[in-house]
Amino acid sequence: MDESASTAGGTAGGGGGASSATAGGASSASSGVAGGAGGASSGAAGGAGGASSGAAGGAGGASSGVAGGAGGASSGAAGSAGNTSSGAAGGAAGGAGGASSATAGGASSATSGGAGGDPGAASCGMTRDRIRITEIDVGVPVLNNEDEAALKPLVISPMPSGGSRLAWMSNDNQVHIVQLDTRDQVAGRPFGLPANDFSDLHADDTGGVLLLTRDAEGGGTLNCGAPTNLCGTPPSPPIPCHDMYMVRFDGASETWATKLTSSSAALPPYSTGPTGPDVTMIWWYAHHGRIAFDGARYAGYFGAAISVSQGGCINIHQGDRMMVVDASGALQRDGFDWGCSHSGYERILWDDRVNRFVTVCKTDNNNRIAIAPSYTTIYPVDLAYSNLGNLVTASGGGYWLTTSNIRPGQPAGASGLAEVRLLHFTGGAADQDITVASDPGLNHRAPHLAAYGDSRMIAAWETTTKAGDIARNDPARTLYVQTRDRATGEAEGEPLEVDVLGNRYQDLVAFPDGSAAFVAPGSASTRIKVLRILPCA
Repeated sequence: MDESASTAGGTAGGGGGASSATAGGASSASSGVAGGAGGASSGAAGGAGGASSGAAGGAGGASSGVAGGAGGASSGAAGSAGNTSSGAAGGAAGGAGGASSATAGGASSATSGGAGGDPGAASCGMTRDRIRITEIDVGVPVLNNEDEAALKPLVISPMPSGGSRLAWMSNDNQVHIVQLDTRDQVAGRPFGLPANDFSDLHADDTGGVLLLTRDAEGGGTLNCGAPTNLCGTPPSPPIPCHDMYMVRFDGASETWATKLTSSSAALPPYSTGPTGPDVTMIWWYAHHGRIAFDGARYAGYFGAAISVSQGGCINIHQGDRMMVVDASGALQRDGFDWGCSHSGYERILWDDRVNRFVTVCKTDNNNRIAIAPSYTTIYPVDLAYSNLGNLVTASGGGYWLTTSNIRPGQPAGASGLAEVRLLHFTGGAADQDITVASDPGLNHRAPHLAAYGDSRMIAAWETTTKAGDIARNDPARTLYVQTRDRATGEAEGEPLEVDVLGNRYQDLVAFPDGSAAFVAPGSASTRIKVLRILPCA
């Protein structure tokens, strides 16, 4: 999460301390009760990052998803899809310029996508002729925000045969999906599936898989069971409970839905009583996540809540969990029940070189980026400054990862000016730490990273003059992209400004044709911009 936990502590079997919802970054999340269910988190940017210890091992044995990690078994139960609760958020308009206007129900692409000067080519350095911004009208209202506890992302995922699928939440309690062609034009009718919210999409030629939440099945108060089980005063107003699902669709129809959390009608999210068993569920704590695919199975790595009996009552903690399903939706024995706690950003990829899912988190357990679930430190960070980019396999072995972090001379645990770092690691501490952006007087955050063909990658980040996490409505926020060598991390050419609105919780996505794409709000409530970085010839 992008917010630091306001309480310290931790347990050997639960999540982090008390009922704090966050794992590290700008704003503090307040809890309304002593060690129990919390109230709503604050949205204040720049609060100090408190270091609460997290639980190692939490709700069950787990396999590590990284090189050197041990495999173990995780449990899970398949569940039926439930009704959804509403999720409200506003869609922000993207930056002006670059994209041409699109007609309702379709779109026309713009060939001039980047703002600012052409940096010139240096090998595959970014040039404006490789930037294409296409604005499309999807015909359905688009919700998009950067509220990690009520996140509404825009997600694009490549189809192996060409083109892509695009997913977003609308105002009808559904996640909507539409197919795009190779020019990023709408190529079919959008359809919706029930969801309270969603985190990620993995597309294929016949459909795809979504990571989403639906109502829990615990009955009682807002599907949670009995609030009287909780430590302290129950939350007022009551807070709804959900479960995380992996949902398969083919065409426009749902094929299967597999529950990835452990609550059920028999084991409500608030457990069966004050001394009842542990339960994982989705609460108001941040629960963004990612999907990785190994060619046959789908892994979902996501933030979650866990109800733990402590001192004769149920305390609720935040952390993360990774579950794997096969092509039929059956749960597999790979994964882990409880990893980092508290967990901020969750990142996962499949590395066929070592035949493993690689899982990385940002955590307030000793304030660091770490391999999950082993808590192997990759890099220490100041939680108030750190936004986490994505993982990319490095040529020659290991992985690249981008993060923002505190720069020299800035106040610790506060709203200061950050810089962006590019890290290389294999099974532990980073062995390369490269400066990507660190200009005097500027705040560099919201990094991204994506493969760019076989030998390069694209680093992206946002810059503004204001301190702290970059505000959604900051008119000065600017997105930059830069080519980097996938073996050395060295830059090829200068950064290039592109005219779309960034989002620290979304991904820049690599495509099989050697391009990469990022999606952003368009100029109206039913419009979306697709930033396409074309392949380097």
